Amino acid sequence: MPQLEVSVIVPARNAAAWLRECLESITGQGPREVIVVDGCSTDDTVAIARSFGAHIISDEGRGLPAARMLGVQSAQCDVVSLIDADVVLPPGSLEKLLGEFETGGFDGLQFGLASEADGPGYWGSALAWHHNHSRVRSWFGVCATLIRRDLLLSVGFDDSFVSGEDVELRIRLEKAGYRLGVSPTTVVRHRFADSFAGARDQWEQDGAGMARTIRKHPARAGWMVVLPLLATVRGVAMSLFRAPRFLAYWPGFLLFNYRSMIGEILRPAGQPLSLGENAAWLAAARVAPMVTGFLFWALVALVLPPTQTGLGSVVISAALLTVQLGMFGVGPATLTLLPGEADGGRRLIATSLLTVGTFSLAVAVGLAAITNSFQSGVGEAWNNPLVTVLFLITAVFAAVAYQLDHVGLAQERADRALIRSIIQSIVQLAVVALAFLLGIHELSVVVAAVAAGAIASVLVGLRQLRRARVSPDWRHGLRPGHALKLLKPGLPNHALMLADRAPGYLLPLIVAATLGPAATAAWYIVWMMASAVFFVPQSAGFSLQTALAGTRSRPGLVASAIRISLLLTLVTGGLLVFVGPWLLRFLGPDYASAWVLIPILVPALLLSCITQVYYGLCRAQGRLVESTAVAVVAAALVLGPAPAVAHSFGLTGVSMLWSLAQCAVALIASWRLIALTHTKASSPAVQLPSSASQEPTGMETP
Repeated sequence: MPQLEVSVIVPARNAAAWLRECLESITGQGPREVIVVDGCSTDDTVAIARSFGAHIISDEGRGLPAARMLGVQSAQCDVVSLIDADVVLPPGSLEKLLGEFETGGFDGLQFGLASEADGPGYWGSALAWHHNHSRVRSWFGVCATLIRRDLLLSVGFDDSFVSGEDVELRIRLEKAGYRLGVSPTTVVRHRFADSFAGARDQWEQDGAGMARTIRKHPARAGWMVVLPLLATVRGVAMSLFRAPRFLAYWPGFLLFNYRSMIGEILRPAGQPLSLGENAAWLAAARVAPMVTGFLFWALVALVLPPTQTGLGSVVISAALLTVQLGMFGVGPATLTLLPGEADGGRRLIATSLLTVGTFSLAVAVGLAAITNSFQSGVGEAWNNPLVTVLFLITAVFAAVAYQLDHVGLAQERADRALIRSIIQSIVQLAVVALAFLLGIHELSVVVAAVAAGAIASVLVGLRQLRRARVSPDWRHGLRPGHALKLLKPGLPNHALMLADRAPGYLLPLIVAATLGPAATAAWYIVWMMASAVFFVPQSAGFSLQTALAGTRSRPGLVASAIRISLLLTLVTGGLLVFVGPWLLRFLGPDYASAWVLIPILVPALLLSCITQVYYGLCRAQGRLVESTAVAVVAAALVLGPAPAVAHSFGLTGVSMLWSLAQCAVALIASWRLIALTHTKASSPAVQLPSSASQEPTGMETP
């Protein structure tokens, strides 16, 4: 066999289970040399490498990036091949890729990867299925790659990375204009460990690697922060239609990716986040629960009849409405007052949690009493005393969880909201799945699952405060003076928030009362998917408010916020238009016909980009009366005619009504934005604390 002028570098640490097959496949290709860089292995890795005549060096425990660079420095050929121990090369593949490399004038060329499980279990198969159907397959990496030695020596890996160094290297190489690629024809086997521990390690390494890349390349932060979420949305959609058994894979993927990402970015722990980091985690905390939320309602819709699903969605909508009504502006007031508290806010935190819990309980009791007289809709649910009790529990704990989000933002730790939102969503999904597996197919299961998620969120939140050494001072917290101190500055902001969000919480109740629970089930599923897109322009508005209130204010910031919001909303809205009808068909014929609502709602979501940026500008400039009036007009345009429109034109009419209202209010917002950005305000802008500009989502959608 003619010798290939390639130096093959195999980094390996405790890889005895895979290394023999890997080296057999490499040495059979006739490379000039094989270098195994040992990472202080405690198994037979070194002995196996020696048996194949490989040149062995040690990285002395410095990690994978350093191991690869040590191999490159020792290589004798101008072209090196980086091959991980979990890769197997088919016969002739190295020579074939070398031909593609030289003919195409590449600086770096990766083998195509065909992933497989190293065993018959679930987790290896799930990992392999994910990677075989992921867009990552088309991204240049270094687990099985040819690259020019002088290029690596001049550019090199960042050995401060433990994982994700290939992504960071690709960013620098692409920015410098080097030619990189992935072979579409020359494919190698890429194996995954077949255990949950292996899957968890993969997820955590991915999250940590992205976090380090975000820190080093902040311009990529916006994309990389939402990448695990987008991958989960895409993966869930594909799993539903192609491999439903892999649905259980995605909650773990999402949770451990973000947990590792957050932990890496926030080191050293305890330090406050910057404005940009707080905004990024807030956006992630808003959207991330929507993925498991869809799984939750999809499971409910598959097991319960539409009437029961509709009733469940109405009860949850009533609980979420109760949360918003019961806050009484305590959250925004906390953002303003907490940073100045001498005791770290322990008494104020206790007061705020007790206040919103008490008010929410009172509002929940009142709402249940009022709607109990309804002949249809949510009134039917109160016939079951267990549902009523669970509704009250859900309302109280959801309000406390929502207030904990405000506390975290006031402490400049928005990452805590994301962690609790993900845990809350997973608990909800687990409870409803377990109940259905046990044969309990009742409305109370849906409400109990959401209540359990809210309780879990509160418990985790209290633990977060305890670890931060600001546990609530319950003994001195509940005093009328402290409660009044919170309510006085909070009520004006509360009016804008209620007016803006009222249609989202009241429309399911109106649909239920007018069209019945079955129609409400279809409406709620579509409305929930649309709400996931709506969080994008809403987050853009809060981010603009943060920038204007802080030190980042500059000319053109409003226009930039609109452009970014429109772009991201266009992408997410397009994804909804493409995937939404498939998801509805998967749920069955009772939901499939509702696909016509999606193309009606998405254009209105694009218009909401302008409206939400306008609200953000008004909050930053203290124009709360003006913005509240505009929000009231928008709510009135929707809620006033909604019962008659629903009765005459059904769900299509309700969707058209909401879209037309968004169009009208967007015109008003556009006119006011032009006036406010071209004319200097007569009164100075109100300067808010950096964290006071952001409203968390907390318990927005289960």
